[in-house]
Amino acid sequence: MKHFSLLCFALALLPLHPAAAQQHRATHLGNPATRFAPPISTPGELRSRFSDPTLRPDIASILRQRNWQGDLADLFNAAASNQVTELAISVGTRMPFMSSRENGRPVALEDVLWAGKEPVQAYAFEFTSKGRFYRCITPRPCSNFYLEDLGAPALSLECQAPAEVPFGRPAEVCLTVKNTGSAFDTKIVVSMPVPPGAVLSRATENGTLAQGKVAWELPILRRDTSKQLCAVFTMAQPGTLPVSATAVGTLAPEARTSCETKIVGIPALLIDAVDLDDPVEVGREVTYNIKVTNQGSIPCTNLRLVCTLPDSESFVSGSGPTAVQAEGREVKTGPITSFAPKSVVTWSVTVKVLSADDARFKVNLHADEFKQPIYEEESTHLY
Repeated sequence: MKHFSLLCFALALLPLHPAAAQQHRATHLGNPATRFAPPISTPGELRSRFSDPTLRPDIASILRQRNWQGDLADLFNAAASNQVTELAISVGTRMPFMSSRENGRPVALEDVLWAGKEPVQAYAFEFTSKGRFYRCITPRPCSNFYLEDLGAPALSLECQAPAEVPFGRPAEVCLTVKNTGSAFDTKIVVSMPVPPGAVLSRATENGTLAQGKVAWELPILRRDTSKQLCAVFTMAQPGTLPVSATAVGTLAPEARTSCETKIVGIPALLIDAVDLDDPVEVGREVTYNIKVTNQGSIPCTNLRLVCTLPDSESFVSGSGPTAVQAEGREVKTGPITSFAPKSVVTWSVTVKVLSADDARFKVNLHADEFKQPIYEEESTHLY
């Protein structure tokens, strides 16, 4: 192990160098023969070191030796304008490398251990470069610095929505954005276009609607933390509510997600059978009007009637939107292939009275959307 008596200009980056590199042990700061630049006592002096045109080429040399993948301009701009804080480098701190000088030349020493008798006071500032966060630390007794790689944020985005929602009820869609990276990120924007045919009812977490999109902005999202953002929509008609969304941070690349909810229509049919005369004398005719209304929110398919006549009546004729035919005691209509919501249709069935009776004219309404027929009965006094 080499011993090094001066910690002057130290740069700590990713631990990407061979493990066989020899460790350096630093126990003292300030040797003019090996320090990078004179000591600093104020944040202003720190800024001046990074803005010094005679030092910048040496800073670049140190970074090249460490194969740093960031941008020098980001470091220099941050040194000139970002907030500078104070901290202490504790005894036992290991830095992946540190800068020094050898015969005046800038050199990067591998794996430096601060083994002095007490902590070292230092200045620090943070910055970003090429998608990663860094902290630059410079000990005050000299002008060394090192960079701590704070990592990079990464976002994941998940969409949760119910599989089905009855038409007329609100559908809530929730997005969960999570920082799965190793560093925090700021100004995360989550955006969700309003699906076609949908209307936004409300959004949680101060979501706003603009230019056809619901958007949320999160000031900060720390690593391993998540946030749920929800929007409630209503649909003008049954169908599919398709949702797509994106999330992007200041550094984190865009994350995407999608999901969908089926807005399910409700079938509902109303049937009303009415005799146009009552009571009716034997030998005369009576007409029954059967009115069907689609009160539901979806079309009904293969709508048809099956009427059952009492023994006291016989079929004479029928009319309506489809053919009406008798088969024995049953009177059947042809099907309506699609019966739209709010539609109304009426069939008429005329029968002849054969005998006195407290008669019951029975109607079964069939449609594909109903497992069992819808039943209606009309009583007619025959005398």
